[in-house]
Parts: sequence; C-alpha cells; structure tokens
Amino acid sequence: MVQEAFAAAGERFELPPGEVEGPLCADRPCVIEGGGSTLWAAHGPVLTVTSPGVTIRNLRVEVTESGDQTAIQSEAPDLVLENVEVRGDVTGVPGEASHWELPPVIALGDFAAEETNTFALKLHAAGTAELYCGIGGVGVHPARLAEGEQEIGLTAAGLRDNTVLYGDLEVRTKVTRRIAITGRARKDAPHRQEAPPASISEEARSVAVPEAHLAPAVSGVPYMKRGQRAGYEELGGQGVLKAALEHQGFRTQLELDCYLFLLQGNQKVRGDGDLVFFGNRTAADGAMRLSETGEVALLDLGLLEPSIERIAVCWSVYGDEPEKNFSQVQKPVLRIFSGERELCRLKLEDLQVKTLVAVEVYRYKGAWKLNFVGAGYRDGLRRLCGSYGVEVE
Repeated sequence: MVQEAFAAAGERFELPPGEVEGPLCADRPCVIEGGGSTLWAAHGPVLTVTSPGVTIRNLRVEVTESGDQTAIQSEAPDLVLENVEVRGDVTGVPGEASHWELPPVIALGDFAAEETNTFALKLHAAGTAELYCGIGGVGVHPARLAEGEQEIGLTAAGLRDNTVLYGDLEVRTKVTRRIAITGRARKDAPHRQEAPPASISEEARSVAVPEAHLAPAVSGVPYMKRGQRAGYEELGGQGVLKAALEHQGFRTQLELDCYLFLLQGNQKVRGDGDLVFFGNRTAADGAMRLSETGEVALLDLGLLEPSIERIAVCWSVYGDEPEKNFSQVQKPVLRIFSGERELCRLKLEDLQVKTLVAVEVYRYKGAWKLNFVGAGYRDGLRRLCGSYGVEVE
C-alpha cells in the first residue's frame, strides 16, 4: 500500500509511475515527488497533509467517484504545491478557494471553417485564477478570472474544414484544474459570433506558460535519442502501434498535420494512395489510418502488405510562411503506444524545420523496428513529399 511505502521512505518519497491508489497521509516533513503519476481514491480526502514542511511536486490527485470530493486536505500553513493537478476540492491551503464547480467538458459544437468564430461561456469561479488554452488556433479571454460568475470568450480563428478541436482549458490557481474543449470546424456550419474577439488583450496573447504548469513526463517511460533504433517487441509492443505528437501549445497560431508514407524497399511510395493524411485518412488495406481528430497515427502492422517495408510518420506545419515552423511549438514530444500502454518518448525541441520525420517503422529480419529520426526539412511539405516519391501541385 502507498501509506506503507511512504512510512518506509526518508525525506523524499517518490511515487511509482502510473496510477497509485490512495489515500495517503503526509504526517512528517518531506518532499513527495509524483513524477507525473496519479494518486487516486474513490472518495476523499485522497491526500492529507498533517505536518509542516511538506512539498508536493509533479502529481495529479483525483477523486474518482461521487461522495467526499476532497482531493487534498491540509492542516499545514506552509504546504508547497509545485505542478500539482487536481480533480476534486482542495481544503486548508491558504489562498486556495475550495469547492470549485467547473464543467468537465465544454462542447462548442460545429462552427464555420475559415472564419473567426467566438464563443461566450459562463463560468463560476470559487476564487481568482489564470486561464490558459493550449489548443492550436484557439484563444481565451480574459486571461484571468475573478471570484464569482462571469463570462469568458473563446476565439477559434480560421480553422480549416473538418478540423476537430479537442484539448484542455486550464484553470490555474495554486493547482491546475482542466476543462475539456470539443468542437469541429465545418464549411457548412454557422458562423458563431457570441463574444467580441477584440476583448482579447495583447497581455493575454503574450502570456507565457510557466514551467511549473507544464504537464510532467510520466515516470518510468523511457526517452529515446534522435537516431536511436529499437525493436517494437523489445519495447513491449504488440498489435496496433500508436504515435502521437504532444506539445504544450504554440508561440504563434499554427496548425499541425500528420502524414504517413507507406514505402517500398526503394524508400518510395507505390502511388498517391500510399500517403495517409487529412484528405485520405485510411490506407486502402486499412493498415494505416489517422484518428478522428487527425492527431494520432494508428499502424496495424499485421495488416501491411509484404511490399511495404517502411512507414514514415511525419508532421508538417500548415502554410508557407517560413517563420511558422517547429520552433514555435512548445515542448513537442513524440509518444509511442502499444494499445493504451505507452512504450517510449522522444523529445523534439530545438527544431527549425517546417516538416518533421518523427519516427520510421521498418521491417528487419522478420521483425518491426523503430528508427527515432527527429529531423526534417526547412523547405516545407513539397520537399518532404518529394523525398518519398509523392508529387505535390
């Protein structure tokens, strides 16, 4: 049990990776390091602090069922919270309001593609907070909440037809709470103008993301290096491979698109049908496809025809402006999954390219291996496609 492990630890207690069942009571001075794990319990309080001198870092604390919704309960006035996310209430922390009643999901519905759409939303804030939206092409205003009920605005600017929105609106106090945002841009949908876009201040546009609020890496998941190779099965993979590009938002308005190239032994496609992208979401044999949102690549390696020896998993920044490139993507990370199990990650920072070859999956002596490329082209999509034998008009 987690309480027994805590009792046996010293001044620093590191939770194991993944989900850890609570409750946990911190009854001595210590540092509790979550490393991105989740401490949960069906009912609160999930984490109780009774001693001074406690610091909690990089942890999500979650109540999973109805009843007592206390995620963190503190009796210590000097409790330090660093990069802590909660689903539930926080009580006893000076300066932190209790009993936030935020909706788990805000559904925007369908709205007009290629237009600037604005949405008016009502939130009830238990105290003051900062707002941050990391969804590409979507802004939030104002950037700060006052206590009480108020109206906020979301602006979705110029999204292409059939773009699916899915991401989080973060409400930041001494902890972070998340509201999921969903919606879809469609060319035949109504043009939504519920809140004035002019209310987005320059201050709100330029708010930087504090390091303490960035989602931590999941402890125990290995990080690969650029150019490193590894066997899919050696990493623990079997069946469908999933590849996702995670990031913490954009420094300027960007759109990212995923591209999958099915390649023969000569590193070229057989034809245009071997390119899977937003305009052709599924390969003819069904082995390669993009998720409904277009953000996740799904590779069913067992269905691939023998003539396909390699799959290049790529992303491209939409548009011709040279300044719009991966240097404007905040903390990009490639995440590789087998089913729902995460196998490894690759950091993709410090890139000045417009198109990125994130990873190649290839056959070697009857087994599938991964080559973590992490590099690309400054010249854009035409250069990327041309390198694999696809002509772009």
